[in-house]
Amino acid sequence: AGKISPDKAKIGYVGAFTYPEVISGYTAFFLGARSVCKTATMDVLFTGSWYDYDKEKQAAAQLAAGGAVLLGQHSDSMGVPSFCEANNIPDVAYNDSLEKECPKTFLLSCKINWVPYFTNIIDSVKNGKAIARDWTGNMADGSIEVSAINERVAAKGTAKALAKAKQKLESFAAAISEGDEREALKDGYFHESEYRSAPYFDLTIDGVTLLNTAY
Repeated sequence: AGKISPDKAKIGYVGAFTYPEVISGYTAFFLGARSVCKTATMDVLFTGSWYDYDKEKQAAAQLAAGGAVLLGQHSDSMGVPSFCEANNIPDVAYNDSLEKECPKTFLLSCKINWVPYFTNIIDSVKNGKAIARDWTGNMADGSIEVSAINERVAAKGTAKALAKAKQKLESFAAAISEGDEREALKDGYFHESEYRSAPYFDLTIDGVTLLNTAY
């Protein structure tokens, strides 16, 4: 709605633990925001649990008190979305659409779709092939999904911009081979998951502030 000035474009993010799976996720989320708002910053709070409604809600409250005008999460409870709905703060949820539960504030969410992986396993067994130890899905094969946008909350043009971004991400999808990547930083970028499927990006990039690191 044009109500947030560039210097106030702060994101709050609630993460479960301080390891690469979560770090990769919020870093990607932040860089996506930066691609459309160059002045965006992000504060991150960790809870030390995948599911703790009270801690996640308290973390959301602390982030909002610190100036966050948009909240995201890599944790599993309704703590963050419920706080956002009660306080009219836009929210990007995790693993499910919450448009019915949080109609005033839910924007969209990403989720994992396990069907492509299980299809790969079943086909491997069916055809007498070894099941790949290091298999990584992506947006192009449907392993990563984005929910429908809540048009009541999203800015005009969001759907079009998201479709364009999704197309770019799908074009980046590359075949994953087994192996151990010894040098992840090369050719000017971080080659995460090029040779192994487990996330291992654990850097704190400029613009991101960790408010705690106990977990």
